[in-house]
Amino acid sequence: MLEDTSQGRTTVTISRRTPWFLALIAAIFLVLTAAAHLIFGPETSSLMGFRQLVDVDAEGNLPTWFSAALLHFAALVAWSISPRDKVENRLSWQAIAVLLLLMGIDEIASIHNAPSRVVGELFGNRSGIMMNAWVIPAGILCLLVAVCFIRFLRRQPLWLASGLIVAAGLFVFGAIVLEMASTYVEYQTAGYDYDGDQHYSLTFELIAVGEELFEYAGVILTISLLLRRGREVNAEIGLAV
Repeated sequence: MLEDTSQGRTTVTISRRTPWFLALIAAIFLVLTAAAHLIFGPETSSLMGFRQLVDVDAEGNLPTWFSAALLHFAALVAWSISPRDKVENRLSWQAIAVLLLLMGIDEIASIHNAPSRVVGELFGNRSGIMMNAWVIPAGILCLLVAVCFIRFLRRQPLWLASGLIVAAGLFVFGAIVLEMASTYVEYQTAGYDYDGDQHYSLTFELIAVGEELFEYAGVILTISLLLRRGREVNAEIGLAV
C-alpha cells in the first residue's frame, strides 16, 4: 500500500500478512521440488522448466532470485528501523542491513563456494564434507558475528532478541549443518566426480530441500520480527519521488 506524505515522499505500508505470503511462496517451491524427486526420481532434471522455475537446489533460477529478494527485503526493513531506534542501536541495525544485503548478493553469485578448494588443501583433505570446505570459514564467521551482536541483543526486547537468535539458528542449521550432510552424501555417491546430471541420489536431493526449508524459515522469521519491531518504532520504508 502506498501513501503520499506532505514532504513529497511515498511511504510503503507493508501488510502484517506479508510474512505468511512469503512463506506460502517458499512452501510452493519446496513442496514441488520434493514431490518431483519423490515421483520422478532421476528423471526429474529432464522435466520441462523444473530447473529454471522450481528446483530449490539449482543456481541462477527463480527460487534463487526469491531467496535473494527475501534477504534484500529484510535488509531494507532493518535499515528503515535504524533511524527510528535508540541512538546506541542504530549502527547495529545498519550492520545487520549490510550483512543481509551481502548475503543476498552471495545467494546469487555463490561467492561462498570460492574458498572450498583452498581450505580443503590447507587441511590436506578434500574428501567427504571437505568437498565443500567453505563451511569452516563460514562457521567461524558466524561465531564472530554472534559475539559482535551480543550487546545489541541484550538491549532489545526479549521477544526480539530470542526470535533473532532462533532465526539465525534455523538459517545456520540449513546453510551449514545440512550442507555438510548433503556434501557427505555427494561424496559417498560418486566421490569427487559427483555430478547431479550423471549421478542421482534421492537422499541428497531431499537433504537439499531441507537446507532451503531451514534457510527460508530463518529469513522469513527474521522479516516477521523486523516488521513487528518496525511498527513499534514507527519505521518507514520510503521512496523519494
